[in-house]
Amino acid sequence: MRHGVLRGGMVAAMVIGSTMWAFPASAGGGCHGGATQGQGDTVTMSKACFMPSVLRANPGAEVTFVNRDPVVHNVSATGWGYFGDMTEGQAFAATFDEPGVYPYSCTYHAGMTGAIVVGDGTGAGSGELVTVEPLTGAAASSNDEAEASEAGAPAASADGTSTVGWAVGGAGGFLLGAASVLLLRRRRTVAD
Repeated sequence: MRHGVLRGGMVAAMVIGSTMWAFPASAGGGCHGGATQGQGDTVTMSKACFMPSVLRANPGAEVTFVNRDPVVHNVSATGWGYFGDMTEGQAFAATFDEPGVYPYSCTYHAGMTGAIVVGDGTGAGSGELVTVEPLTGAAASSNDEAEASEAGAPAASADGTSTVGWAVGGAGGFLLGAASVLLLRRRRTVAD
């Protein structure tokens, strides 16, 4: 019985140990993929990322921020933003009149950051105020993931990291498990 418990513990430790490296390391929430760039008038909050994370717009453009996550986000910036809780489906629009760079972030999720680059990016940027107005009804619900992809946001696994991690982890776990079974069978036949 002691050997059975020991064997079971070894197999469990091998399986757990082999799958731990299959999951990408992440901490603090926020977007852990690379920066995405796009043009247009919509920034979507999805999978704890702003998509695109860098949006290029013309002076005077109205940019709509839409939360498509089931968790609360906000858009915190200097002199503009939406500082209240934005639940899934909520949106707001900000108008950027002057050329410059307007950085923003979600205060709830470290690493969830982005920027609006207006014109050529030179100018006062976040030193200037922008006009902010909440959206309601059809305007807020008509924005969806398709608009974010039109603006240049990649598919969730466009860089292949999560797909590769799962494939390598699964293959590694299978090989380690198969080797463990063969080793245990070999020891059993030697002991008999």
